[in-house]
Amino acid sequence: MTDYMEVIMEIEIKIDLLDEKDLTEKYNDDKISKSLLEYLIQEAKFVNKKEKIKIVVNNKCKTKLNYKDIMYESFKEEYVNNLKEHLRNNVLQLVFLLVGVLFIFLSFRIDNQVWKEIFLIGGWVPIWEMIDLELFNDIRGKKRKKILLKLIKSEIVEK
Repeated sequence: MTDYMEVIMEIEIKIDLLDEKDLTEKYNDDKISKSLLEYLIQEAKFVNKKEKIKIVVNNKCKTKLNYKDIMYESFKEEYVNNLKEHLRNNVLQLVFLLVGVLFIFLSFRIDNQVWKEIFLIGGWVPIWEMIDLELFNDIRGKKRKKILLKLIKSEIVEK
């Protein structure tokens, strides 16, 4: 018998659907609304790794839409968009690094003191922008990906 018993909790996120318009995007019925998606991400933000998410939908408007499939597809699409954003940030970081290094290198090759300083400062600006992308945007993106994976694996039930 083990001393430590792992208990997996289930966290419920409740949604009250008062109107079909609350569920889907204004211009596309195949996607959940951005506000609903952001609400679900906010609610799942502090869910532990070992906790499972259960989305409980109170279908007060008695919609006939297949909201479960719409929700899962929207979660997957948002996850793919997040991956694309991460790739774009990585390319941008590489460009910033190359431009920064080029400017710093040029600053050492110039004899004019004013232009030397301008190129040196101009080289550090894109390098700091690269660091900013890595420290803030990538960290937020990684956290968002984890949350979206949790939502993709979640159970959606109707109340």
